[in-house]
Amino acid sequence: MPLTETCKEYVGRSLFVLPYYGYGWSRKDSGAPPKARLDKLGPQPFHLPVGEFISCDSQLMGMSGAIDETKHELNGYWCCCLLRNTDDSDFTNHPGKYMIWIAQRRLPVHPAPYPKKALYEWVTFDKSQFCLCGFGAVAESEKWIQDIYERTMNSRRLVAGQAG
Repeated sequence: MPLTETCKEYVGRSLFVLPYYGYGWSRKDSGAPPKARLDKLGPQPFHLPVGEFISCDSQLMGMSGAIDETKHELNGYWCCCLLRNTDDSDFTNHPGKYMIWIAQRRLPVHPAPYPKKALYEWVTFDKSQFCLCGFGAVAESEKWIQDIYERTMNSRRLVAGQAG
């Protein structure tokens, strides 16, 4: 199973979400401004209280909720995180890799097993509304993903220095 059953205890609890570069973050809405250099890195890390888990064929494949980070530019936005790997994952010893969507309002998620529908097709969005999509890690705290956290933050500093 992708997310272990013990992950269910995180409903209502806050998880740390680390957006990282991967193949780059992008706005999916038609009104998106041209990308700046930092935009490809995705938003700054944030906390996400788990509102619900998303399942497919009785397997926990991800979670969603509203970003709860008072000073974050996306505070209050809806976020959905779906696993990209098939290994057993959790939020501590084996954090998974995720595809992440962020929107102003909750987006419909329609899980369907592959090959009927690929993971990136589970989330549908209105192209006239803000929608941000990219890759990241989700863990109980940054300490569980310290290596990728440090590399991501170093990349952000490097790109910010080159953009400034």
